[in-house]
Amino acid sequence: LFDFAKSAMVVLSASLTSKTGKPLVARQFVEMNRIRIEGLLAGFAKLVDTKNQHTYVETEVVRYVYQPMEELYLLLITNKSSNIIEDLETLRLLAKLVPEFCPSLDEEGVKEHCFELILAFDEVLAMGHRETINLQQVKTALEMESHEEKLHNMIRQSKINEAKEEAKKKAAAIDSQKKGKMGGISGMSSSGIASAFADDDRRPMYDAQVMSTNEPVRKSGPPKGKGMQLGSKTKQSNDVLKALEAEDELMGLASKATAPAAQSGGRQSSAPAALQSVTLKIEEKLLVRLTRDGNLENLEVRGELKMCVNDPEAAYTRVQVAHKASSAFQFKTHPNINRGLWTEESVLSHRDQAKSFPVGNELGVLKWRLPSGTESMLPISVSCWPSAVGNNVTVNLEYESTSHLEVSNLRIIVPCPSQATISDVAEGDARYLSKNGTVEWRVELVDDSNRSGSLEFSVNDCDPESLFPIQVTFVCKGNLADMSISGVSDARSGKALNFSGDPLLEVEEYLIQ
Repeated sequence: LFDFAKSAMVVLSASLTSKTGKPLVARQFVEMNRIRIEGLLAGFAKLVDTKNQHTYVETEVVRYVYQPMEELYLLLITNKSSNIIEDLETLRLLAKLVPEFCPSLDEEGVKEHCFELILAFDEVLAMGHRETINLQQVKTALEMESHEEKLHNMIRQSKINEAKEEAKKKAAAIDSQKKGKMGGISGMSSSGIASAFADDDRRPMYDAQVMSTNEPVRKSGPPKGKGMQLGSKTKQSNDVLKALEAEDELMGLASKATAPAAQSGGRQSSAPAALQSVTLKIEEKLLVRLTRDGNLENLEVRGELKMCVNDPEAAYTRVQVAHKASSAFQFKTHPNINRGLWTEESVLSHRDQAKSFPVGNELGVLKWRLPSGTESMLPISVSCWPSAVGNNVTVNLEYESTSHLEVSNLRIIVPCPSQATISDVAEGDARYLSKNGTVEWRVELVDDSNRSGSLEFSVNDCDPESLFPIQVTFVCKGNLADMSISGVSDARSGKALNFSGDPLLEVEEYLIQ
């Protein structure tokens, strides 16, 4: 392994972590394996003290130089012989770079722009030493503008434009030739024939078929013997139309042909459902940590409202939101959203009424967060009661739901180092997965009929400590902020727009440890 203590002054790693210590991006500048860097980052989460205003913390081997950035920590890991003044200057430069390449300073934003951040870190640090570079130079280097590339693109675009113009000229020449040929034919037709053709053009396509269903086609000479008679029965013509409709997908033909018969009980085929003008997604993530005794250590809620305009006519959207969230929830709007209108009326609209939202692109317009919730907000609470007799352990699991939310896809996963025997399942089903070394308890739906349930299983040659941490996952229709969409309208005309927007709550992390 790399000897941090005896190495020259060097930055070992530059990283971004969550406030809980979860690594998001880590760029190493010395040879270091994954286990080592994860251990160093885990050690930082235990050493940092949020109550103090320090910018660094030291261990026997390394020094952590850090800066809080909203929901993240920007962190430099250096050896103790490194120049802390230079490290602080490096940290300040990186703190200016991160918002430039990652506008949203949260976990999702870092995941989306992780490669841009790594490239920016590489521009500032080389082999652990800071380069003589500023913010503008880093941005210029990453944009990688090239005069030769611009010139090549201009030449390429001019060739494309010339090809389009040439294609238009050839298409015009072909059209003129066709019109010349059609002119000779049209000159031979009389005015009576032209008027007849005009009447035929204005006549619906199904007139001939309706006439054939009302009156049989008469010929000058009656047919001798038996043969096929056209238009003899309405049922036969409709059967032919149905066959054509199924083969050629002529959805409107059958309804037009049977229009005269609609008064006697016929029905028209329904059109396919139209695409919603605006699609809204109300997504919430739940992070929970419970003790083995069932006490709540931490409950955090993160939510986001995403909007996608599908119809260009609905680009000037105004969204009316209804929510009953407590004052403990912290809301934050997108920079392009009118914050005053949101604060006063809970309305999401563009801050510049002359501008529209992008069409076809999903945009996060509102975020909210509950840093510390109460146990009463839990949609599902899970308790574990292990009892040991010698080397054998009997485990009783229980879930309980007092929430109004409907919980689905409930999964409770218990680590189990040896073979488990399921003895009693009150709700859902449970099984031991030998490949994963876990007991998994599944309940597909938790509603008023099964607000509580229990599971009992036993394990031989097992230490009760090895049964933790227990993982819980589920999905809920609704959200803890009690947020919904009252309506969507056009900001210019006030006309109501059709939309879809169902709230959804998912578990990001739920641990009993």
